[in-house]
Amino acid sequence: MANWTLIHTARDRHEAEMLRGQLEAHDIPAVVMDQRSSVYPSMGSIEVLVDRDHVLRALHLIRQSDAS
Repeated sequence: MANWTLIHTARDRHEAEMLRGQLEAHDIPAVVMDQRSSVYPSMGSIEVLVDRDHVLRALHLIRQSDAS
């Protein structure tokens, strides 16, 4: 069982899913947790989590993408 660790809070679902796809393309298991309420969608957050064994690789990949 994975020990999921938060690595990014996204502005919207699309951003979160794009990041999840990028991570999984590099063999980093990731999940998206949508913590927003359907009644008040502006409240809450959309989080991208990875297994704690992959946190450093995931953060490095995100930094590389941001630098490009």
